[in-house]
Amino acid sequence: MNQTIRRANIDDLDFIVRTDLLNEGYTSNSDVMTIEEVDRHTQKLKQFIVDEEKGILVLEDAEQNGCIGYIMYRISNRDNPYPWKTAFSELDRNLFQEDGRFLEIYNLWVNSEYRRQELATFLKKAIEIEAKKHSVSLIYTHTEAENEHVIELNRKLGYVEVRRGRIWDQVIRVSLIKHI
Repeated sequence: MNQTIRRANIDDLDFIVRTDLLNEGYTSNSDVMTIEEVDRHTQKLKQFIVDEEKGILVLEDAEQNGCIGYIMYRISNRDNPYPWKTAFSELDRNLFQEDGRFLEIYNLWVNSEYRRQELATFLKKAIEIEAKKHSVSLIYTHTEAENEHVIELNRKLGYVEVRRGRIWDQVIRVSLIKHI
């Protein structure tokens, strides 16, 4: 296979929305979204394409002529006030760089036909390069505690568990970080 990674553009938005709505790998609070909710969700995901402090790296397979995965991120600041509960605000401030900035992985998805081929590893290593481009030395991610394979992947890549517990609902999530 011949895979490449590139930054997503507006032409990728429908694909990203469609795959994000599959709800793979996490617990969803509802099975059905209204048209208005899908529109709001689409606008939220669009910001990851157009906002300089956010991004989506798309994994393409030249042989399949299309997208087979992506990783979404945003540059966040641990010291900023958030109108919602965050796990990283509970973490030791000394874990973060002096200005509080870090790269937060928002979502990682690989087409089910391509899983277990180290493509998630490929995307996670690409996000380290992206973090360096943004002068960020810490990557933060979390996943549901039930996603043991995701936790194991992160550990193999040098991430360490720094928190386990509820964030915004009753689901137990594991927070992991990596200094680069």
